[in-house]
Amino acid sequence: MLRANMNGQTTAGDFVGFRTVKGGATLWVDGVLPMAIREGYWLIVDEIDFAEPSILTALTAVLEPHGRLVLKEKGNEIVAPHPDFRLFATANAVGTMSQFRHLYKGANLMNEAFLDRWRVYLLDYLTPAEEADVLVRTLAADCRAAFAREDLASTFSTRRLLDWAELMLRTGDPERAAGPAIYAKISPEDAALIRGIVRHHIAPAA
Repeated sequence: MLRANMNGQTTAGDFVGFRTVKGGATLWVDGVLPMAIREGYWLIVDEIDFAEPSILTALTAVLEPHGRLVLKEKGNEIVAPHPDFRLFATANAVGTMSQFRHLYKGANLMNEAFLDRWRVYLLDYLTPAEEADVLVRTLAADCRAAFAREDLASTFSTRRLLDWAELMLRTGDPERAAGPAIYAKISPEDAALIRGIVRHHIAPAA
């Protein structure tokens, strides 16, 4: 499986491919899309509503029935899909009538002609129990892995995690809750490392 994140800086060259010079010779370098199509990978286009129009144009041709990718910059080479190739995408705001458009500045409007080439599944947030499970398995796991590598001098106990979660419910601010529940109990060096892990998994409160 390959994942291509449309972060507003991903270019058509990154996605489709580009020419470069090596040793005095001009070479073509496949982007993630033709690589997935040729090799039969499953490709996830993450945040597709932030993709450049040129990227969406390339995808439109691939999404046609019996679609093919045409590499115009490579002499109109036609790339036929491997039988195992699959294409998926994620988006925060789908279509021109999305009720969440105002929350995602910079998101492009995907017209219905483009959307009709996809099957769209709307996913709600995880249940509280599932979110708690994800939190324990990701954030706590990273902290405990750091302890096992001896990057941390103290472990991340279940009691500490539950205390932090309880304070988060009261304050609504993960950073503020982590102060008395975590950071005040450990060295400044450990606190800095854990703070980085926390911010990786949980965005700081506005």
